[in-house]
Amino acid sequence: MEDLYCYSVRNVLRQIQTAPRELGFYTLRFYSKGNRISKEKTDVIAIYYYFPSGGTVRDSSMNILFYEPKLDMYHKLNQSHHDEDNASSVSDETGS
Repeated sequence: MEDLYCYSVRNVLRQIQTAPRELGFYTLRFYSKGNRISKEKTDVIAIYYYFPSGGTVRDSSMNILFYEPKLDMYHKLNQSHHDEDNASSVSDETGS
């Protein structure tokens, strides 16, 4: 199995299953090299923040590191999945 702390879209999705969410972002942990997120194992694990409403990953100073369309809940490619999630949550709330 892939190391949870090596950056990938899949690992972001894996981590948000249990990551704390506050003020619209998730706190995640990934390997870091030279104060940048790393796809490879390093000696340092740092905190990063993922904002699903914009598909951005930020560093501990809230600087935007990059935009990932696959993680942007409002990107046109993700709309049908997002609409399905909203429909199921609405039906759960209304009991229908």
